[in-house]
Amino acid sequence: MPGTVTISYVGFGTVTKSVTVTAGQVANADVQLTVESQNQQVLVTAERASGEAEEVNRQIAADNILQVLTSDVIRSLPNANMADALGRLPSVTLERDEGEGKYVQVRGTEPRLTNLTIDGINIPSPENNVRQIKLDSIPADIVESVEINKTLQANMDADGIGGSVNLVTKTAGERPTINLSGMGGYTPIIGGRGLVETTGTVGQRFGAGKRFGALIGGSYDWNGRGINDMEPSPDAINNNGVPGRYSPDNADLRSYRYYRTRWGLSGSMDYKIAEGSNIYLHGFYSDFKNYGDRWVYNISDNTPNVNSFNGNGGTPTFNASIRRPDYAISNLVAGGKHVLTTTWFSWDISASRSRQLERGDPQANFASTIPPGGSTCNYTPSAGLTTFHPQFSPSCFTEISDPTTFQLTNFDLFGHGLTAQVNLQISGAFAKRYRLGSHLATIEVGGRYRNAHKFDDSFTTNQTPIVPLPLSLFTNTVTNPGYYGGGYQLGPFADYTKVLAYFNTHPGQFMLTPGSQDAPGFNTTNYDLVEKVGAGYIMNTIDLTNRIRLVAGLRFENTALDTTVPSFGCTNPIDVNTGFCGLVNSNGSYLKALPSASLRFGLDNDTDIRLVYGRGLGRPNPTDIAQALTVTFVGPGSIGNTVTLGNPNLKAETADNVDVLIEHTLKPFGQISAGFFYKNITDPIVQTQLSETFTPPPILGKPTDTYLVSQTINAGSAWVSGFEAAYLQHLTFLPGLLGGLGISANYGYTASRISGLPGRSDNPRLLRSAPNTWNISPTYDRGRLSVRAGFSYNQANIFAYQFLDGTPGGIHGPKSDNYLYSHLEIDIQGSYRLTHGFTFVMYGLNLNNDVFGFYNGSTLYWNQREYYRPTVAAGLRWSPLHEK
Repeated sequence: MPGTVTISYVGFGTVTKSVTVTAGQVANADVQLTVESQNQQVLVTAERASGEAEEVNRQIAADNILQVLTSDVIRSLPNANMADALGRLPSVTLERDEGEGKYVQVRGTEPRLTNLTIDGINIPSPENNVRQIKLDSIPADIVESVEINKTLQANMDADGIGGSVNLVTKTAGERPTINLSGMGGYTPIIGGRGLVETTGTVGQRFGAGKRFGALIGGSYDWNGRGINDMEPSPDAINNNGVPGRYSPDNADLRSYRYYRTRWGLSGSMDYKIAEGSNIYLHGFYSDFKNYGDRWVYNISDNTPNVNSFNGNGGTPTFNASIRRPDYAISNLVAGGKHVLTTTWFSWDISASRSRQLERGDPQANFASTIPPGGSTCNYTPSAGLTTFHPQFSPSCFTEISDPTTFQLTNFDLFGHGLTAQVNLQISGAFAKRYRLGSHLATIEVGGRYRNAHKFDDSFTTNQTPIVPLPLSLFTNTVTNPGYYGGGYQLGPFADYTKVLAYFNTHPGQFMLTPGSQDAPGFNTTNYDLVEKVGAGYIMNTIDLTNRIRLVAGLRFENTALDTTVPSFGCTNPIDVNTGFCGLVNSNGSYLKALPSASLRFGLDNDTDIRLVYGRGLGRPNPTDIAQALTVTFVGPGSIGNTVTLGNPNLKAETADNVDVLIEHTLKPFGQISAGFFYKNITDPIVQTQLSETFTPPPILGKPTDTYLVSQTINAGSAWVSGFEAAYLQHLTFLPGLLGGLGISANYGYTASRISGLPGRSDNPRLLRSAPNTWNISPTYDRGRLSVRAGFSYNQANIFAYQFLDGTPGGIHGPKSDNYLYSHLEIDIQGSYRLTHGFTFVMYGLNLNNDVFGFYNGSTLYWNQREYYRPTVAAGLRWSPLHEK
């Protein structure tokens, strides 16, 4: 049967070709696309520009609302990890940690509501207390591309109220692949810190017809990041409940020196059994050792007769910590897809594992020998240059300058045990193409079963000296004279490893701190959780005309939970020393029906309108339902005293999502899109934080005191709505050298409200819901030169709820909700193609050195501001066989 096929690809001319189809056989059509203009010929040889063309075409072809980042675009800016790369997309904000993105927040929702898959396989979190993936554990350049599915279909996992991120691993192409790169850099902080980055990929297809393909790629980076961080206790003068001038009760003066390593491997093998039929094996592994040192001096305001909300007074303290968290994420999947005449079926079997080795962040704590009430350290507001550089009297720094006046009070040994999760998963799908009258349609059915097992068996031992041990025994040579511009004279730093070495040689001078665990067993943070998810779906796709497509489906997900947690505090404990009473088992299950539908209108060959509805699901974090209890006690009345409580009665939340999107392809190469979304959330899961008097269980050996108590609950209801727009165009129509200019920009706006929060009658915004976000990225591609700048902005948003009706100081006071600061980052990267496949690359990261931090109620009452300083790096890439 003769017919015609029309092929279009953004940046290339449309081609129509005749094809003869014989019943029961596969027909092939060899097509060569040509660029639409001579100006475009320059663009398609540039790595980033060709990657952008691929992104636009994949987004246009998708049935759902999809956004794509290819590896070439990811590598065109200095993205330290996968989160940094995703933060360049519309309505994607970042939770940052230590100068890098850690979690992504999509469309005004918290990180837990964004799912992560690798090649479509659900991946567990390496951390013990959250469901979302710590994306700074994954190198940015180890994948072929990243997809964000902003709307869900019946054939996708439902865990994605905000969105679902899919990392697509690299596979062998039709031509051999060899890519190598190496870079080195420098950051002028804490005496100067360096960095090293290396990547490599090798792949090829083999045999007759190139049926077998194999590829392996790897990435390694070492980053000596440094941080200058100040964390005051936000407070104000209390004028009969009305906040007066800013008056911090105390302040942490923190210095960090990191030596982080992050590496990953990704490999694939595939075999083409026949035309349209293949099997594959994909593997992925990444490891992130977030190693570093931290030194903290705490100074207190002892100004007499100060009437502040929290009160003031205290003697200085010091602590030294050595950080040793080690995170790993791995995935192995085997599968296949087999396309027959009118049907196709696919299948996969996978195993995923993530873990965190719980060596912890062991810390040595020192207290001043100045007697209570003897410190003369005062906050001096008249001397402060700005509110963000609070000044203290000279006596504050005199008191911390003598290491003989500080005594070791206690210290942690390295932690033991780990937290880990293993997912075993199997899935399959079958589809049948058919005609409904004159309309071509496909009906698809499938299912998936996932068994997830997560546990935490970690513990930490704390030792207390029984003889006086001054800080002077443990000092090192590290100094930080440039801390906050040199405006604060820090005292000498101690070396945690010297404290540990002293303990190992003088164990008789220490005793086990009461309530501390010194052998494997059970503690209040341990748990064991098994989550079994069975899913099935049916989905139908029908082309109502050659410009209108309808996709509708229904998915069912059943979740069964089994938890085991230790119990303490009974009358007759099994272990008298620890108070352990036995293990408590709990179980339950719930079934969710999740409908979805999308309608796509093609107004013309270049313009589409999409209308989408879908229901998503958000499951609680593991520790929120496993009754885990953690208590941190820093000192009497300290803002660092915290308690986290579990809630076994938590329910999963659901959201009904509506999207409208219009997208238009620009000539000769570009795209503009704009859309609206609305999410109505039922049983939203939120964390509350209340400052209250709390009595920890006796096993913990912690005193009754004022703690910031956190617990996760189901609130009444919530909604989030927003608008987002994106624009991409290469301005090749401009004359001469200006023809190399281009622009990529996006903007997102979100509004949100939540009701039913305990103790408050207002309806605040959702956590992590930034009102305005935008990215602007001007580019220039001309001949061998390619340059891209990145301006990325996230507006301030609520990090944690703290405000209650009647809170002194009100909704904008120092005891109100905790916010993340607005953040603007400016980066730039350029490359120049040399001969023999080499490219010189140079970048500047965090050029504006914008602050990261938190505040309560208003920016006046800040409780953390840290700086990282700009980083500059340069190096070479080698791609002798680069295929474009």
